[in-house]
Amino acid sequence: MRRLVLAGILAWSCHTFAGSLDNWSWRNPLPNGNPPAILNTLYGVVFANGKFVAVGGAGMACISTDTTNWPEASTATTNSLAAITCGNGEYVAVGASGTVETSPDGTNWVLQNSGTASALSAVAYANGHFVAVGPSVVITSANGVTWSSSVSGLSGGTGVAGGSTGFVAVSQFSAAYYSPDGTTWTSQPLAAQQYPVVTYANGLYMIASESYPSSWIHAQYVTTSPDGQNWTPHSIGNIFSTEYPEYEFICYGNGNVITWQEGPDFVFQISSDLTNWTTTNSLPSDYTAGFYGREVIPPPLYAGVYGNGKYVVFGEANTFTPYSDYNEPPIFTSSDAMTWSNQRPTCLVPPTGPTGTFTGIASTNGVYVVCSGSSIVRSADDVTYTSVSGSPVLSAVVSWGGSFAGVGQAGAIYQSSDGNTWTQRNSATAQNLHAVAGGGLLVAVGDSGTIQTAATGTVWTSRTSGTSLALYGVTASTGLYVTVGQEGTVLSSPDGINWSGQYSGQLNDLNSVACGSAGFVAVGTGGTIVSSPDGTNWSPSASGTTNALESVTFGNGYYLAVAGAVVLTSPDGQTWSSRSVGLTGGQNLFACAFLNGRFDVVGSGGTILESGVVAPLVDLQIHRGCGACLFTVFSPAGNSYRIQSTANLGVPNWTDVATNLNPAAISQWTNSGVGAGSVFYRVISP
Repeated sequence: MRRLVLAGILAWSCHTFAGSLDNWSWRNPLPNGNPPAILNTLYGVVFANGKFVAVGGAGMACISTDTTNWPEASTATTNSLAAITCGNGEYVAVGASGTVETSPDGTNWVLQNSGTASALSAVAYANGHFVAVGPSVVITSANGVTWSSSVSGLSGGTGVAGGSTGFVAVSQFSAAYYSPDGTTWTSQPLAAQQYPVVTYANGLYMIASESYPSSWIHAQYVTTSPDGQNWTPHSIGNIFSTEYPEYEFICYGNGNVITWQEGPDFVFQISSDLTNWTTTNSLPSDYTAGFYGREVIPPPLYAGVYGNGKYVVFGEANTFTPYSDYNEPPIFTSSDAMTWSNQRPTCLVPPTGPTGTFTGIASTNGVYVVCSGSSIVRSADDVTYTSVSGSPVLSAVVSWGGSFAGVGQAGAIYQSSDGNTWTQRNSATAQNLHAVAGGGLLVAVGDSGTIQTAATGTVWTSRTSGTSLALYGVTASTGLYVTVGQEGTVLSSPDGINWSGQYSGQLNDLNSVACGSAGFVAVGTGGTIVSSPDGTNWSPSASGTTNALESVTFGNGYYLAVAGAVVLTSPDGQTWSSRSVGLTGGQNLFACAFLNGRFDVVGSGGTILESGVVAPLVDLQIHRGCGACLFTVFSPAGNSYRIQSTANLGVPNWTDVATNLNPAAISQWTNSGVGAGSVFYRVISP
């Protein structure tokens, strides 16, 4: 940003462009990165957008469009997921430890901050709001991303449904509750209030529940309401037993209401008119057969839904019949709710793609190259990655001048024009090399203060660094190179040849450095982050983590850093936010890069993840001349903004001086009424 007589301030709301930083896709391994090797029970299901999406134990998900094929995928958590809903084009799943995840398609998931660590049992959508309930918490959200727990009148929620007038929730041993927006709840008296389950379908809220006229009489009802407040009971009948049956779910489809009851009979209850009920248990006999002591105990069913002409229910593995086909949790389907067949999910296969520990990634001419301690991995489409036979072992790689350069142990330096064929270069050092960057020169750094430079990548020359400490990271900007390393070491050079030491104020190792719009940012052990506008004067920033930050990069207005399973971003190198990239558990991230308008992160287990396209942040340039002030605003096309001014930054009084709705990517505006003295301007989102 230029400053002549006037001062300009960048004040764009960062979330305007940050959506792509919360939307990451697996590139390797596939499917969806190292899913668990065992099949877990599915507890929740929704039919939306023409497909079934079910979620369950260990963060598992199954997706189907035909009720026959159910390929599995992992979500962004290994916590058990209890329920799922879909609203406003977004799938939202909830579960153990306050887990909330969102997905636009049921396949790519983002872990959100729910604001609670309490278990969540159910989730629903209605009238522009999501509501999730649990035994000790209720949370609400307008978008599935930002959640609030400011709720009154409801606790102990076990189920919730969203409908035309709002939400109906139930708890295990008490009345139903109604709320128009999920915030303030009122109790609703019902004829039966024990073990209720709730749904909304065909214009009605429906609750299946029980009452106990005596210790051995169980009166069963489905109670309905068009508005969540005026209720009509429909008797199913009585069960005579000393056991206490429990409803697991209620669903509606093809004109039928269906309930599943776990108890002495384990049965479906089916009705087309809420008056005449058929009771049946027509699941395959080898699933229902099993013995615990002297009692037959079929495994329970946990969820049911109707879609694409089929009823679908999900069951638990039958551990009592170890030689049956139901050692894995089954999926039963039916076209009439009377005759059921088993559609077991497609068994998980080992993930495809290389599985080494990746430590660097670069791209040029449409080719992606990833380095590791075993071999080079290459992709021509950023979708399918394969190992390059006979490739060198490299620690870091960079694209420069339309080709790749990589460095590694014992002074190894290699070049490649296509990522397939690699040529070793004489580096004139036997020291381990840890990083390489390209500016006017290629610069490689490593142990014992080693610095090597090359004008073309072919002939390398040793440079004097002035330190014997290891150097772990290096970056190049216009007119300045910066390298960082052991015990907070920082060196800078205007030409890559002559180096001088700078004071970072740190004793922690600095592992990586990047340059962007706010200057240089270096990261290191203990969550260390330091930044500098000029490579000379450094100041610390709070990262919010004590993990060792392994790598930092910059692209289109954002710095991004990785540390283990932590990903941080910042628009200015000083204020950092945590991002969920969809790790499936156990992976550690070691490197990051900004490639072709997206961020890529790589790590253990062959992990390669890529963000959505990152639009550039807004930039404001101010030019003074002839008594007028000309502003040039650079922003993604169509992003509206206002220009404001103030004469005093100490006690600012910002006033709108221009508004531009749906502008082009480059816009200009002239203020001809500039008087004497300093005036400060900023550009902000509406």
